[in-house]
Amino acid sequence: MAIIADIGDQRTDSRPRGEAMAELRRRVEDAAQQDEPRHLRLRAAILGMIADGLWTPGDKLPAETELARASGLSLGTAQKALGALARDGALIRRHGHGTFVPSGASQAERLLHFRFVSDDDSAIAPVYAEAIERRVTTRRGPWSAMLVEASRFIRIRRRITVAEEFDCLSEFYIDGDRFAGVLDMPMSELHRVMIRTVLEERFDVPTLFVDQRVQATQFTPEIAKLLKLESESYHGLALEVRSYTRGSQPIAFQHIFIPPNVRKLQLMSGDDAGRFSRAR
Repeated sequence: MAIIADIGDQRTDSRPRGEAMAELRRRVEDAAQQDEPRHLRLRAAILGMIADGLWTPGDKLPAETELARASGLSLGTAQKALGALARDGALIRRHGHGTFVPSGASQAERLLHFRFVSDDDSAIAPVYAEAIERRVTTRRGPWSAMLVEASRFIRIRRRITVAEEFDCLSEFYIDGDRFAGVLDMPMSELHRVMIRTVLEERFDVPTLFVDQRVQATQFTPEIAKLLKLESESYHGLALEVRSYTRGSQPIAFQHIFIPPNVRKLQLMSGDDAGRFSRAR
């Protein structure tokens, strides 16, 4: 479940080293995280610092030994946390060179709907997708009203984790006959691929433009449970995304459920939304 990016200029972190290490220690020792395993606390601390712009795209992180010493954790714990972050695409590790924050430009280009920004708009929070369900359905809804030629639909559900702070839920609907090949993809591959890229590369159906509509709503008990919310009557935002290809032909309907959170959501429009085939 990764955002793949290239290393840009290899530079050390833009924040004074001692200040960054003190902030890392503070986050690891946060009382709210004490029930979590140590490697998950360190993982969340590093993600939070990236999300808040304390480590920025292209920055080189301190060595494993320094991270372990600064956080008060063992070297093995630091290695476990960094390894998990690298597998998720949140960090890039290069043998003999160190660990880096991926290019923010590449991440921004790949994100269309999950652009959650910090209070000062300085950074876009990293997000990670987990495919939790893929099924064929004949159930009717706004997707069937859009994809009128489809007799059945493939629905792909993915849980989107935003900077280890909260989860969103994505339901992606496509024509079950036209794109039946998607059913043959390993579920593990759906963690990391961008579905619009699959439609373009495997079926020659590029997404050329989208229509986005958002409204406040009350989540169903099922959605609230999938989002791990404490209350089944939780309210939040529902974002509907309609995707179109050549000749204004509709090809996909996406329903995104966003719980209450402290981050601002940046909505793309106009020329900024021209990179749809590379967007989540």
